[in-house]
Amino acid sequence: MEALTAAAGQPHPAGSIASLPSVDALIARYVGEGLVSGIVVAWQQGGAPVRFACAGEPAFHAGRPVDADSLFRIFSMTKPITGIATMMLIEDGRLALDQPLHSILPEFADARVMIDGDPARTRPAARPITIRHLLTHTAGLGYHNAGDGIASLYIRNGLTPGTRDRIRGPGELAAPGSLAEMGSRLARLPLVTDPGTRFEYSIAIDVLGLVVETVSGMPFETFLQQRLFDPLGMADTAFVVPTERLGRLTALVERRGEAWKFVDDPAHSVYARPALPSGGGGLVSSARDYARFAALLVNEGELDGKRLLKPETVRLARSNLLPDGVDHIELPLGYTWPGIGFGAAMSVQVADGEAPAGVFGWPGAAGTGCWIDPARRFFLVFMTQYWPPEINVTMRPEIIAAAYRDLSGQG
Repeated sequence: MEALTAAAGQPHPAGSIASLPSVDALIARYVGEGLVSGIVVAWQQGGAPVRFACAGEPAFHAGRPVDADSLFRIFSMTKPITGIATMMLIEDGRLALDQPLHSILPEFADARVMIDGDPARTRPAARPITIRHLLTHTAGLGYHNAGDGIASLYIRNGLTPGTRDRIRGPGELAAPGSLAEMGSRLARLPLVTDPGTRFEYSIAIDVLGLVVETVSGMPFETFLQQRLFDPLGMADTAFVVPTERLGRLTALVERRGEAWKFVDDPAHSVYARPALPSGGGGLVSSARDYARFAALLVNEGELDGKRLLKPETVRLARSNLLPDGVDHIELPLGYTWPGIGFGAAMSVQVADGEAPAGVFGWPGAAGTGCWIDPARRFFLVFMTQYWPPEINVTMRPEIIAAAYRDLSGQG
């Protein structure tokens, strides 16, 4: 994997770089080699206009190109949006970073922790879950796709947010009909670890959706619409794709050997049907829309003359918020990410690594990613669709390495 410490170089003057030729060449190669059907990249540097680079089609043999308004399932790139929604309420004085969760959702007051990974044997948690713990995946919660004991317990209780096409097995509950029901079910289950002691990629950001809904007094999706999507002009970002936009939805396909098979066909997409608004992984968006969100953050809370967040709130969101003693990030698939801390539901480079120190953002399971570099006033949004997540694992690191070669004039 290519290191970026040498490639990063010095920032270009505002607006001085007009293209990313290394990135252009890479996305053309990925599409030409059949690794993905299509890719859209959005980027901005130094306050210049947002630029787009596109290659390929929304589905193999679709006969038309992808563009800045093609729609992608962004999965966990939803998390930073939920994190920023949470930070808005903290700025409003309606939440506090170290506020106990049970002061908002009383059902979490008497949390218990599994003993030796056995859900049948539990003890009282050492401390309450806080908003900080939820934002940084240190609440002691798990995930339904983690492949461990807590995962099977979540699945039996229908706690698989962001998964829209799962067929219930024998004895499994249907998905909850509301975020409140999700929280109620989750609160009855044990934690994996004591809150504040370990990074555990988890359902925590979905719980934050319920926190936002409860504190704001409006549905989570309505809060996002009113406080983020409408002010930013993110017209195509939503948990459900309306019928009139399905023609712009890209195909999600799974690689099986040398063949590709539809996981979600746009013509019959599960994203056209109502679903639980998963703050951890449920949104569909476009490169144009997500670039608006990234631009808000690179501009420290202001875009097109509209201030949505104070600069100090954005700086807090992109800082390392991990509790004391939590010093490394274990990602799904057993990968430890070097030099990484965690801010408001997104990673933060605390030392040079896959990106220079200070870069923050988060990827999505189906190939998408976003990197925001406040020192260089640069961001890059990467949109593509493939499944399963473990294929094409070098694609995103190669893209960001190429971007920094271009920024430093070494492309």
